[in-house]
Amino acid sequence: MMMTPASRAAALKRDKAVAAKLARAAGKVAAAERRAAEEAALTDSVKKGRDAIEKKIQAVRKAMGVRKNEPNPVAICEMKERMEFEMMCALRKEGGSW
Repeated sequence: MMMTPASRAAALKRDKAVAAKLARAAGKVAAAERRAAEEAALTDSVKKGRDAIEKKIQAVRKAMGVRKNEPNPVAICEMKERMEFEMMCALRKEGGSW
């Protein structure tokens, strides 16, 4: 069957439109995977940072003689807030996109 130039152009236009839709869909999937990987890495970094802070806090509590059931003294609370702020700043500097 012979196609006219107009029908060939229309078929080419349809093929290009389909290819563009597929490329957009593939791009959206790739972007979603990248965002998920970045979020997982950030969550892991925050968890490691908080665990390290907790270890430091426990060492300070022990050094100060604070018992298990006693609340943290004000100095420890301030130190913990400062360490968390510094951890978040460090994560931000190393490239976090949040």
